[in-house]
Amino acid sequence: MTFREGCWRRRLRGEWFPGTRLTLRALASELGTSVQPVRDAIGKLTVERVLVLRPNYSVQIPNIDRELMDEIFAIRNLLEAEAARRCVSVMTDADIDDLEEAILATRRVYWVESEIPSRVTTIQGVSRILAERCGSEALCEQLINLRARTAPYYAAALARSDDGEDAEFVTFTIRIQDEFVTALRRRDEVAAAEIRKVDLYTFQHYIYRLLDVE
Repeated sequence: MTFREGCWRRRLRGEWFPGTRLTLRALASELGTSVQPVRDAIGKLTVERVLVLRPNYSVQIPNIDRELMDEIFAIRNLLEAEAARRCVSVMTDADIDDLEEAILATRRVYWVESEIPSRVTTIQGVSRILAERCGSEALCEQLINLRARTAPYYAAALARSDDGEDAEFVTFTIRIQDEFVTALRRRDEVAAAEIRKVDLYTFQHYIYRLLDVE
């Protein structure tokens, strides 16, 4: 695994919270390599806006910023709706079964205690399947980037959640997700796209509430 791939993996898993600062030397030491390959990879990751370059040879996960979060989620909402629309025509019944299993796994996250990276990975499972099986490589790449950029927010929010806060949200989102699977099985492009937008928008504002940025 290259350094860049490792950064992507850790970012997608929510191993770094918003505002986390990382030095090039520490990252190089962790990987067991020189600073130069790390610097080259960091350059690419900052262009992709996954990391922010700081003075004194350090990088940072972007801080919690309502304006930036609104922008990222708005784009992700549009693109995931398009991925859902495309999935209607290209997904097999077995693919939809896999998606339904991913949905069921996300529900268990709220009731079963586990490490934050595992929870973030599970919650992003539905988005991952939609991206990978929508039939568009370009769309998949864009959605991976957006997942990486939202994962630290998910991690920070889940670290603040508790069962009492989750119950109402989970009840609502279960109903939405069931309707989403039904729309896919009916091969209804319009309904699948619109329901996915509602599901993601609902989760977005659940995250906002936990982060106290509403």
